[in-house]
Amino acid sequence: GGRPQTYGVNICIEVLDRVGVLNDILSRLKDNNINVCSAQVKTFPDAPALIELGIEICDREQFERTCAQVKNISDVLTLRRINSK
Repeated sequence: GGRPQTYGVNICIEVLDRVGVLNDILSRLKDNNINVCSAQVKTFPDAPALIELGIEICDREQFERTCAQVKNISDVLTLRRINSK
């Protein structure tokens, strides 16, 4: 019983700042049953925005599948895993 074992991963996504881009990313995570623990958005004048997310994943396959889907969202430029601080 209980919840499946999950572990935390931090990712940084570089996006062209537009209305709804964060929502698109979060809905993709939701579709894959991934819980978001933290979210931080940093915007810059004349530069892509950075979205840092702390997520809980079950396994590497789920993580890689979801990353591939997020990278396919229009206006997502890069996605990389970052080490937790």
